[in-house]
Amino acid sequence: MTDRIRVLHVDDDPAVVDAATGALEQEHCGITVETAATVADGLERLDEGAFDCVVAGYDLPERTGVEFLDAVRKRAPDLPFVLFTSEGSEAAASDAISAGVTEYLRVDGGADPYARLAHSVVDAVERTVDRTERSHDTRRERAIEELHTTARAFMRARTEDAIARITVNAARTILNMPANAVHLAEDDGLSPVAWTERVEELVGKPPVFAPGDGLAWQAFETGETQVHGEVTSNPDRYNPETDIRSEILLPLGDHGVLLIGSSERSAFDDTDVTLARTLSVHATAALDRLDRDRQLREEREFTDQALDTLDDLFYVVGPDGDLRRWNRRVPEVTGHSDADIDDMAVSEFFPADERETIHEAVTQAVTQGQTTVEAEIRTADGERVPYEFTGTRLTDADGGVAGVVGIGRDISRRRAYEQRLERQNERLDEFTSIVSHDLRNPLTVAEGHLELARAECDSDALEKVSRAHGRMRALIDDLLTFARAGETAIDLEPVALGDIVGECWQTVEADRATLVVEGDRQVRADPAKLRRLLENLLRNSVEHGSAGSQAPDDDTDHSGETATVSVGVVEDADRHGFYVADDGPGIPPDDRERVFEGGYSTSEDGTGFGLKIVQRIAEAHGWTVTATESEAGGARFEVTGLEPA
Repeated sequence: MTDRIRVLHVDDDPAVVDAATGALEQEHCGITVETAATVADGLERLDEGAFDCVVAGYDLPERTGVEFLDAVRKRAPDLPFVLFTSEGSEAAASDAISAGVTEYLRVDGGADPYARLAHSVVDAVERTVDRTERSHDTRRERAIEELHTTARAFMRARTEDAIARITVNAARTILNMPANAVHLAEDDGLSPVAWTERVEELVGKPPVFAPGDGLAWQAFETGETQVHGEVTSNPDRYNPETDIRSEILLPLGDHGVLLIGSSERSAFDDTDVTLARTLSVHATAALDRLDRDRQLREEREFTDQALDTLDDLFYVVGPDGDLRRWNRRVPEVTGHSDADIDDMAVSEFFPADERETIHEAVTQAVTQGQTTVEAEIRTADGERVPYEFTGTRLTDADGGVAGVVGIGRDISRRRAYEQRLERQNERLDEFTSIVSHDLRNPLTVAEGHLELARAECDSDALEKVSRAHGRMRALIDDLLTFARAGETAIDLEPVALGDIVGECWQTVEADRATLVVEGDRQVRADPAKLRRLLENLLRNSVEHGSAGSQAPDDDTDHSGETATVSVGVVEDADRHGFYVADDGPGIPPDDRERVFEGGYSTSEDGTGFGLKIVQRIAEAHGWTVTATESEAGGARFEVTGLEPA
């Protein structure tokens, strides 16, 4: 018969076409192969001449292989059609089988697919010739229609056992295959889940197939359907004494196998195999769906558990303002049950005076993508609790608005802290008012009378009074600076350290010292507060490191000498910041922590607040200031804790 087989191969993949042509023409003398790259060309060739078989890929230009199959069936209902493809899926296979494909083969399926293609073509042509005397079209159409009804039953099934029972019943009643069973994969192998009475009559209770056992395991492991017209001659059969003669073994993906048997030899024709494959595809799709549903359910449970561990409120608001999803904190905080929440609109969780704010926030999240708003929740008991809510727009697969997702955080402590801070600031304002007005005014009066006294007489005592006035005024200025240094209102912005050091140096008595800037960096700081910090450090280095400022036991005459003040960058592995150092007498180790105490000073004219102000400003920025020894033996102040450059 092979000397008169003409095959039309339609595929736009030259490699597949060449390999298939070689396999068909070389392995079977007399087979001739004609090729076409498109569906249109293939249909034209079919109209021009007679072919015994069509081989086609799935992903063709213009149409799919199944659509090509439909067109071929309209011209030649009985013409063998082999879908030989490297593309596709179980759904594609189901469509192809439902459309009446003779054989569905994967280019990448199993060993030597081209040899299998050649065998399938010859076998299909031979079966078609033999089948011309019989018509099974009516039976197949009726069976496929009934299988579609079974597919709906598969979709309603909720367990693997239910799917197995539907499969067995469909094979018995629709396909007229009374001996069939479904085995599903478990840890110990393929276990029987559902089977017919005829199976028990032939083999007793179906066995559990361990890995490697029989033809059933081969079909499961390879994923390929097996059709045997005479099982007893197959050396890989499970039971040498079996009464089964013919068998169809259909893999159900990685879920198991459908086994169909008969005590007659060659009991199954092409229609039987095609219909059995259609049933197995539907069963596999149903089992896949259960796996996906189970996975989604487990992921949902995991996500719910993770969200329930949050102390914050989690919520998803639908486009209509209803709560679509929430974590356990929502009923715990609001006092409403899950059943109540399911029927509540978002606005019902807030008092009337907050609802417009919430409505505007939801609208902003939907239109602009994000929002943050503060509002008070009203619990079921009427209590009002302040919360900060965030919202981010949710979109569906088409980009449409699906709702808003967000987090609600209890800000009761923050509100209490802000109120406490506000009261403290009020007291601070009161204190600074007293210092700046009630102390300065009498001091100004005293200074005025001092000038009058000096005009009337010349006395050393008046000079001492003048110095006391100056110290009092310096104390007032430092007290005000100290009080304001730790205020929370800090406006951070990038500042070049070298530039601001240069500005601060202009306020220092530069003739008493020399400035050396040994490094520069960008600092995120409040410029005004950073300027005060640097001025105090620079002034301290000048005053304690310049000529005339001597160590306690130093009797050396330093007259005419000037101090060198250095400013540089601290960039250690875990420390980032800057330093101010001098070459003066330095600070004794025991005093390096005391210098930051309010009122501590080694100078007769010092107020003792300069370094305390430095520390307060550093802490307000989240920095740390420490005193140590410079390379020249003088004092070195390091400000660290800055963000890395």
